[in-house]
Amino acid sequence: MKIVAAPNSFKESLSAIEICEIIARTLEELSSTFEILKFPVGDGGDGTLEAVVYSGKGIFRTFKVHGPLLTPVDARVGIIASGKVAFIEMAEASGLKLVPPEKRNPLYTSTLGTGELIKNVIELGIRDIILGVGGSATVDGGIGALFALGFKFLDKNGQEVTPDGRGLVNFRKIVPPPEIPNVRLKIAVDVMNPFLGEQGAVRVYGPQKGLKPKYFEQFEAGLARLRDEIMKLTGKDIDVEGAGAAGGIAGSFYGLLDAEIKSGIELILEILNFDELLQQGVDLVITGEGKLDHQTLFGKAPYGVASHAHKFGIPVIAIAGGVEDEDKLLEYFDSIFSIVRGPISLKEALKTAKDNLEKTIRAIGSLILVI
Repeated sequence: MKIVAAPNSFKESLSAIEICEIIARTLEELSSTFEILKFPVGDGGDGTLEAVVYSGKGIFRTFKVHGPLLTPVDARVGIIASGKVAFIEMAEASGLKLVPPEKRNPLYTSTLGTGELIKNVIELGIRDIILGVGGSATVDGGIGALFALGFKFLDKNGQEVTPDGRGLVNFRKIVPPPEIPNVRLKIAVDVMNPFLGEQGAVRVYGPQKGLKPKYFEQFEAGLARLRDEIMKLTGKDIDVEGAGAAGGIAGSFYGLLDAEIKSGIELILEILNFDELLQQGVDLVITGEGKLDHQTLFGKAPYGVASHAHKFGIPVIAIAGGVEDEDKLLEYFDSIFSIVRGPISLKEALKTAKDNLEKTIRAIGSLILVI
């Protein structure tokens, strides 16, 4: 029986690659009739880079760039498709994981390093770039990254602003570089929030990055000004679906770099030729992520995997640490398993995830063998 293991990571617990390894080892120990094809996936958030490089048989390149607090960090990019495509995970250079909890304040965090990664990739001669924007520490509208790519942002006195949240609040004018970087850029998003408003970049995601409510209006005004200035320069309205991802970087890149904003999982499954894999006699797909609930159905990785598998009539089993809205989910997955077997604290669930996953996969495999 040929089975594709295509999970997303279990956040703060197991990487997608680790989950694939556990699925393969456990099922192959049960029976030699199981053939497991490991295909870890991501939807643009933390861990997507490693999954993409693994599934795309790519390589890593590491660059020293500015981190979110403008101190040096080593950040990786993935080179896939025989060196023709680069995958950049924003969290590598501008991620929340790089900022200690006590220093999380979008006034002082920057996307500069993300722009430097893009610049380094361009200098390698690569023109097709995918940017996964999940897990960022920033709400600077992408001005830090654009600064690295040659754009200038001036305040009311004509002076350059700092390439961070303060710069977003204080800038009044955009000065493009003499030559816009020649790049085909696609933004992989796992949320579809607009640029502005109650569901926009500031109010929905600002607080989790450390932004205090007293600054909401200043940041919202900064993003509105960014939208207006981009409209003057390009004629494009950037307040489109998904533009609010990662503090607005998706919107500014859409406007100034002509980037495409796409569902992260759809983009990744496309670039990694997932449909071709599914047509190689696959009998079953196992997918999952840390938590399955109604939000899974809004373009998260397991939903994308299931949608593609069902196009070819392949059944899909979903696994997760926690499951809610099961009745709704069963309209899209053929079976769902929680690896947690009873009431348990989050700390304990994270600690025991590996053992619980092995037990669940063994139970699934045993069931398949007797059917």
